[in-house]
Amino acid sequence: MSRLNRVWSWAASPAEVEERERHAKFLVGGALAAVRYMTIDYERAERFPKLEGIGPRNVMGKAEWLSPPWSCPDFDSVDYGVEIALTDGRVASLTWDPPGAIEGIGLSAVPLIGTGVASDADDAVWDVTGHGRWHQVRDQLISDVELRYEPWGEGGGFWCPQIQIRFAASTITFELGDSAPDCQAIPSSDNILVL
Repeated sequence: MSRLNRVWSWAASPAEVEERERHAKFLVGGALAAVRYMTIDYERAERFPKLEGIGPRNVMGKAEWLSPPWSCPDFDSVDYGVEIALTDGRVASLTWDPPGAIEGIGLSAVPLIGTGVASDADDAVWDVTGHGRWHQVRDQLISDVELRYEPWGEGGGFWCPQIQIRFAASTITFELGDSAPDCQAIPSSDNILVL
């Protein structure tokens, strides 16, 4: 399993929600340089059997880019998380907390490999900076980051099912969810939709 045991999203109190929201603002004012998706490496065993067990693989081949497993017409569906790099060198990662009593999606000022996914996991790393919805915001300044927290319920605490990163003319939204085989969005607690 390529997940690590950590919590970036769950908040036990309103004060903890405020702290997580404050932390997310570190991205504001930064210009987007690169975006990488971390997914299950569906092609590794078939295409690259010699790479089994040696950690993340950067997807470079044109054949894989013809039909990425995460791409749908209205959204992208990312298994593990998204890593964002700014032009000044800052890095942020967005991933889901383990499902159950503390689920949600969170944002942290760390690289995804080694914190959100294990550094030795056989994941696929897709540099999507120039693809899909991301090419239109490359080099643009981030104007705001909003963590959309909601009360968890009778047990108390707060969870975050949605995060928005705003630019001058557009917004990228991240939600807990997955893609059905027909590219319809469906609920999920361990996958992220990028809209």
